[in-house]
Amino acid sequence: MRLHHLAVSLPLIFSLPVFAQWGGGTQQLNQGSTLSSNTSGNQGDYHVEYWKQNGNESGSMTLDEDGGFRCNWNYNENILFRKGKRPGSRDLVVVYEADFKPQGNAYLSIYGWFQNPLVEYYIIESWGNYRPPGAAKKGGFETEEGKYDLYQTERTGPSIEGDNKTFKQYWSVRTARKTKGSVTVSDHFDGWQKVGFQIGSIYEVSFNVEAYKSDGGSADVTMRIMTKSEYEEYLKTGVDKKSVFNKAGTVTVPMLNNHTPATFYNALGQKITGMSGRMRLQGSHSVQLNTLNSASGAYYSIPD
Repeated sequence: MRLHHLAVSLPLIFSLPVFAQWGGGTQQLNQGSTLSSNTSGNQGDYHVEYWKQNGNESGSMTLDEDGGFRCNWNYNENILFRKGKRPGSRDLVVVYEADFKPQGNAYLSIYGWFQNPLVEYYIIESWGNYRPPGAAKKGGFETEEGKYDLYQTERTGPSIEGDNKTFKQYWSVRTARKTKGSVTVSDHFDGWQKVGFQIGSIYEVSFNVEAYKSDGGSADVTMRIMTKSEYEEYLKTGVDKKSVFNKAGTVTVPMLNNHTPATFYNALGQKITGMSGRMRLQGSHSVQLNTLNSASGAYYSIPD
């Protein structure tokens, strides 16, 4: 999607113009490739899209392994960088970590489309100086992965089914920014249905970095999209106990015994450093961690 945002001084509810050059993209792309012009193609199992509105805008996207990528941009009208699954599925979990440094207006999100009816959707994880979408809230929900506000907007414009189509836009927007964690997309689809949003067939599930009239910025994204069963198996690999999801910053992680130290890893398999607290709880086989700074989302422990 090519998303325009109007100035926040305008009325609260507004239309969001989109500029799109839709296409499946059959070009085969490789890890390490750097894109600097409009490109749509595939890298392994992931669909890739780089798009900028004007030819003289400056930005690049370098493809890393799995769903990972690095991108940067200077002042621009509208630019996006995206990797994901097309076709998408309800049975998908997006696990991500991003060094996201926007200057001005930009989004970090899970993005896609439904068909029958035609709907464009956003799951907004973080943003720059503007929190979308500037509409009346339709509800909210909470999962182990976070709290979200729900919105619905409508517009007419380009779409995956052609130009000048009228379609709704569904939004889940975190109540607080987050740049690493996991998103179970079915939680959001179910949340939208509970407040009356109609869900059709799923066209796409992608991880999206997008900027509009931003002074510049960058994002270094590590990301994987897995089925729920793949995600569970991924977390179990080499793990002494089941995964634990961060909630309110502090959790208790079961240990093997009273004397077993462990190293902690996030759901991407990266070692967690800088824990702000670690202590043995009297009378139990556990360790308590304050995870606000370094271990949000799913994580697990492996005995040292």
